[in-house]
Amino acid sequence: MAQEQSSITTTTTTVPDLNSPPFSRLFVLCGKQVTVGALEKFFSPYGTVEQCHIVYDQSTGQSKGIGFVKFQKTSQAARALKEADGKHIEPELKPIKVEIASSTIESKPLDCLRLKVKCAAELDADAVKAEFGKISAVNSVQLVPDKKSPGNNVAYLTFESFLDAALAFETAKPEHKAKFAKMKPRKVSLESVQPQEARSFFRPVTRRRSSTLLPPTKLTVLCSSTLTQNQIWRLFDIIPGLMNCSISHDGGSISSATVTYNNTQSAKYAREKLHKFEYPIGERIVVRDGSE
Repeated sequence: MAQEQSSITTTTTTVPDLNSPPFSRLFVLCGKQVTVGALEKFFSPYGTVEQCHIVYDQSTGQSKGIGFVKFQKTSQAARALKEADGKHIEPELKPIKVEIASSTIESKPLDCLRLKVKCAAELDADAVKAEFGKISAVNSVQLVPDKKSPGNNVAYLTFESFLDAALAFETAKPEHKAKFAKMKPRKVSLESVQPQEARSFFRPVTRRRSSTLLPPTKLTVLCSSTLTQNQIWRLFDIIPGLMNCSISHDGGSISSATVTYNNTQSAKYAREKLHKFEYPIGERIVVRDGSE
């Protein structure tokens, strides 16, 4: 893939690991008139900004309207995500879109809601929930024996929001060894499905489309073979209207993905904003019309 330079401004000398602490980096769809300075000024009230990055198109020298903001703490990024999404940055009038920046490590959007912590065996789920509930809103607690440390348990806590999970992560005691944990997909037992429900249970799931929408529009995406389908989905889902995403690996260094939107405007916008976008850092994706 062709390489292009991007404009990068850092507020500190270097950021050795953009994914540490976890979920501390945000992806911002902000408009072409927003500068690095404006981006940093806008997000500074939410916490210590370690790095701001605006993506520029080398061929035109124009901003792609995409930025990244790296915070010192996960809770700062979580607060910014909660409060800044939908606002606007001068001189742009359109609302910004803020998401957690995808990393090279496969993760899902809801993974930021779940923590894994170590706890004493004498503590039951209610006790663990009460301890962490002093700071954050805990939805549920699941306890399992700690195989690596007999006499102790591992607790999986699911929180009400990303900010709740971030605050619990940062305030947990050292002995808890708290870390974010992947959300497990819900399992459905076929034995629980009644005969009259069987037909609808196995019916393919489709999205209802308004008659006012244009036919689905496909894009072809050439990307690094290190990327997963989930990562491509998360990137293109920044733009409303995403219907489907599938990726194929042929064993080489480049993979091909097909991305489908439910309207031509979204597909055109995705191509304009994400073509030659650096993802992962150091590599560029190529976005083309599906017919090309």
